[in-house]
Amino acid sequence: MSADKLSQWLAGEGLTSPSGKKNLPHNSSGSQKTQSKNQAPQKKQEPRKLQKKNTTSSQKNSNRNQKTRHSSSHNPTVGRPTFAKREKFHPTNFLKGGKSGDIRVVPLGGMEQVGSNMMFLEWGNDIIVIDMGLLFPSPEHLGVDMLVPDISYLIKNRRKIRGVVFTHGHLDHIGGVPYLAEELGFPPMYATKLTKELIFANSEEHGINKKLKVTEINPKSKIRLGQFQLEFFHINHSIPDGVGIVVKTPYGSLVNTSDFKIDHHPSDDQPADLGRISKIGHEGVLLAMVDSTNALRPGHSLSETVIENQLAKIVRDTNGRLIITTFASNIGRIGKIVQTAEEQGRTVFVSGRSMERNLAIAKKLNYIKYRESTIQRMGAKAEKMPPEKVLILSTGSQGEELAALTRMSAGVHRDVTLRPNDTVVFSSSPIPGNEMAVVSVMNNLAEIGVNMIDNKQLDTHVSGHGHAEEVKLMTALLNPRYFAPIHGELYMRVGHKKLAMSELGIPEERIFIMYNGRGVVINEKGVRPMSDKEAIPAKEILIELGEKLGEHTLAERTLMAKAGAIFIGIQHDKGKFKKADIRSRGFLYMDINHQIFQQLGQEMKQVFDRNYDPSRPEKALEETLRKSAQKFFYQKFKKEPLVEVVM
Repeated sequence: MSADKLSQWLAGEGLTSPSGKKNLPHNSSGSQKTQSKNQAPQKKQEPRKLQKKNTTSSQKNSNRNQKTRHSSSHNPTVGRPTFAKREKFHPTNFLKGGKSGDIRVVPLGGMEQVGSNMMFLEWGNDIIVIDMGLLFPSPEHLGVDMLVPDISYLIKNRRKIRGVVFTHGHLDHIGGVPYLAEELGFPPMYATKLTKELIFANSEEHGINKKLKVTEINPKSKIRLGQFQLEFFHINHSIPDGVGIVVKTPYGSLVNTSDFKIDHHPSDDQPADLGRISKIGHEGVLLAMVDSTNALRPGHSLSETVIENQLAKIVRDTNGRLIITTFASNIGRIGKIVQTAEEQGRTVFVSGRSMERNLAIAKKLNYIKYRESTIQRMGAKAEKMPPEKVLILSTGSQGEELAALTRMSAGVHRDVTLRPNDTVVFSSSPIPGNEMAVVSVMNNLAEIGVNMIDNKQLDTHVSGHGHAEEVKLMTALLNPRYFAPIHGELYMRVGHKKLAMSELGIPEERIFIMYNGRGVVINEKGVRPMSDKEAIPAKEILIELGEKLGEHTLAERTLMAKAGAIFIGIQHDKGKFKKADIRSRGFLYMDINHQIFQQLGQEMKQVFDRNYDPSRPEKALEETLRKSAQKFFYQKFKKEPLVEVVM
């Protein structure tokens, strides 16, 4: 990224330096050094005054070094914003009564997948948790409803937990609450107004709402949890009321940006507070943890207003009945659809429990405004009204098995029968892993003959995650000493690391790739990665019908899915082998008279005769027989069906 381009960004946001030169905020080292030992930070000063006062000789040297780089035509760093080098790290002491010691930042989810976001910070006897997300299953998670992070370490240390802080209301950040909060002893929780309402709504059917203790915060809130002092800043995402988190420590601020984009014209929210973010950078950021989900996509993400205007045009131009499916959390988009439908005299029928629930919450909090008569629950009336007067707002954009649109496409919806003159709009793109489910729904719709509009025909997918230029701007404004890309698959975060090195000039040794269960350690020496020996358990926990599912259960399901199951009943009389009763389910051969099962029976007799011992538990012999049978099938077919042996 060129210095001129960054200057244009900053100038557009009114973030120029007091001298009139448009450049990056000064590095945090200078601002920390100018504070006297007995003087607290001047929180009430304007950023410009603070910047002018805090310009030190070390920063001037840094500026001179930067000018020197610009004069070198062959230097690969020409044109990059630079991060001042501090040979010796000096922790500040801006926390009154603050204690030193190691601070651990440990992700529990979200570092090796898109979803299941959760991390904790541990400092002595204090732990704070950021988010409690879930992950929707992939096709290989046979029968699993969802996945949540492994919190076994937090359960053992739950007496240390001072609070859980939430960044926004998407399920990949709040969806784990019903499954994890009780095991942690229902710790105090902190969330913005909309996020708080969504936490309660998502937890209601689990019967824990009376036990949840959620305190409302806003971007201007300041809270203290044990030794930790937390502040917040407003960010844009595809859901309103999102915040980034600033954790104050004696070593500098730790910043978690959460999911964000930089949308200058959001429809349902205020633009990201770039001035506040810049001020945080001025005050000194030790470690910035920045969203990586779309860091590899060039340019800028589209504004949400672009898609909303396109959807409004579809609503105005479509003559027949209109069915629009989107994420229930896309409150701004849903609001625009409802507003346009109301203007066009259409009644909006809502199909899907999460859609109904989120609409009610958004109206209660004044994020969406509409006449009561505009919105109706899905019913037979949607079939009887003139088609041009009907708009159906439905769940099912991801092809979920029980979602409203999926049932409509299969012809089994109780209230709606789709017809060829209907128009169905997919206002989303498939989440990775859901592609085939969405294709199945679209095939069913094609067979009915409806008119379909998806994101390939019309750009109806606007991501809530910033692209490369936005993550660069966020990082440049924070101007951290150390950097850690967060959220997403490993390749996304490694790509983000390379972007920070090549475009922002952050040295590689100051960038950390964290993993679930293995984060970083912070102390007076700076930041270092946790070693393998320091890592904590962080496997994915499977949830089915509200209960935790053992890994062995999924492993057995996988075996059955790949090669079927073989059941063997061994009959014997006081150690004398009588018979092997064999049954096959889902295996290549189903006829028990097939020669392969005759051979298996002979194998079982030989193993039984060799290993039977009246003093040995039968369970041990069953296990020996089972392993022999699995080896038998692998040698014959190079496959291992699930084998169950019962004496």
